[in-house]
Amino acid sequence: MSKAPQSRSNDFAQTFNAAHGEVGLSRVSVAHVLQRIQSDPSYLFGEELKRGAGQCPFHSAAAAGGDAAEGEAPEPAEGEAAPGLPKDDADKIVVNTLLAFLFNRLRDHIAVKMPFDEAGMLMLPIPPLSPHGLNPAHRDAMAAAPPDVFCSVLRDATCHLLDALITGWVKDLLLEEEHYRALGSGEISIDAAATFILRLTLDNSPLYQRAGYDMLSITKTGSHTAIHICWALVEAAPLLVPGKDNAFYDDLIRRSLKQIVPLSMASLGMLVHYMEKSGIEPPDGLAVHRLPKEQTAFVLDESGLIRLNVDPITSFAKPGERYYTGCPAFYTTGLIKLYLDIVGGLATDYNAYQRLQEA
Repeated sequence: MSKAPQSRSNDFAQTFNAAHGEVGLSRVSVAHVLQRIQSDPSYLFGEELKRGAGQCPFHSAAAAGGDAAEGEAPEPAEGEAAPGLPKDDADKIVVNTLLAFLFNRLRDHIAVKMPFDEAGMLMLPIPPLSPHGLNPAHRDAMAAAPPDVFCSVLRDATCHLLDALITGWVKDLLLEEEHYRALGSGEISIDAAATFILRLTLDNSPLYQRAGYDMLSITKTGSHTAIHICWALVEAAPLLVPGKDNAFYDDLIRRSLKQIVPLSMASLGMLVHYMEKSGIEPPDGLAVHRLPKEQTAFVLDESGLIRLNVDPITSFAKPGERYYTGCPAFYTTGLIKLYLDIVGGLATDYNAYQRLQEA
């Protein structure tokens, strides 16, 4: 069992934040931008949002001395959206703000559209590319599969379930946008407007075009990461506290969720490096692999909660990167909890905690 030293609950978050600062990264919270959009939807079409939603640090630059006349903002340099704000960082702020805004619809869409059978069990699709050929609905076959195969199929099927739900969410938003466009009256809903600006930003952003991201693929990728981490938390529970029943583990992961949330506040680069170094992320980068027993991400603290270990934290920033927002889901009330509810429910339904303790 991996035991953490006596520590405050926010030690990991503070250390992780400091590690970002060591490589010149500053976190931008978009919570106030979301409030601005909600109170004034016309803000979606303004220049301020395009330029990083008011995150331009020109005042500090001017204070340090510059070429701009007193009282005037300096002009942005090449590759900047605003003075001191790299274009890539401004695009991240806009995209993650709009995703966080629209994720409220995603959360509600998932909650309503999740498929349950007559017994109240969540129905999982057959993973189309899985090498194992198992149907999650065939409980006897799943129970007879080796633990690693069992975990792989559950992880894979969970991702494909979310993919289908996300596709439905995107389809609904695009149909809503098209509905208002066809009216030709200039009227538009706030969600349709946010969808339009999001698509426009992604289409015109060198950062997202280099990665080949659109609204659908970026949401699926982020959701796969979230599901991957939720399954890792589930798989860590019996590693850290063996020999308990399903009810104990279900309670443990739910009480421990807030200790894992700081991962969602990280820059993408810092998150990936933490996952790789701690063993959460496998060498092939696929979310279908079971958490290895030698993982170093999760530890048990003095109060019996699962917390994140600070040891695998690795400072990292891409060349020219200065600002990060964290995952859009962090700003969407209840979305991360919903992902854990899905994974935790499946873990109990499929008796995963006991399967994970098999030799």
